[in-house]
Amino acid sequence: MEELKILQVVGYKNSGKTTHITRWVELLTKCNKQVAVIKHHGHGGPLEQPNAETDSMRYLQAGSKSSIVFDDQLIQLHMKQHPSSLSVAIEMAKLAAPELILIEGVKEAHYPKVVLLRGLEDWLSLRLLENVVAVIIDDAIEYDDIYEMLSNVYEYDHTHSEHSIIGRGVIGLKRNDSEQIDQFLINWLNE
Repeated sequence: MEELKILQVVGYKNSGKTTHITRWVELLTKCNKQVAVIKHHGHGGPLEQPNAETDSMRYLQAGSKSSIVFDDQLIQLHMKQHPSSLSVAIEMAKLAAPELILIEGVKEAHYPKVVLLRGLEDWLSLRLLENVVAVIIDDAIEYDDIYEMLSNVYEYDHTHSEHSIIGRGVIGLKRNDSEQIDQFLINWLNE
């Protein structure tokens, strides 16, 4: 079995996280790769739950710490845990034996990250995240602008093409260049 890899996809609301993760899951599934996805619910309020009258929800309401429903194709788990944690979610995702776990959000976690930028202002607050391996840049941002901003954090070589390594293994990609973004993921998985 290959080594399990974990990659975070982070950015602010409407930066394209779900779109990129969904496309990557489809791409890797076509390549016969096993992928798990963890999404951090950072929108405030409780998660949506099934109808309270279902058996599984009645068990939780009665005080069960978890309720599991399964059939021949799917396992559905609801588990009360306070505080919840990414490490527990990762251990649960590992039960599906994936080759890759994609995590949407959890900016402060320490795993390799792809940062999605809607604009230059996003970079001002996201630039100090640790373990950044790629930055996906909105097409409205000029490469010169982002290189100037990235140079404040990373060293980079001006002689590379626009899909170049920005520095210390950080790659800059344009959001609408799906082919290059997908190639980045394949290359990263094969490292």
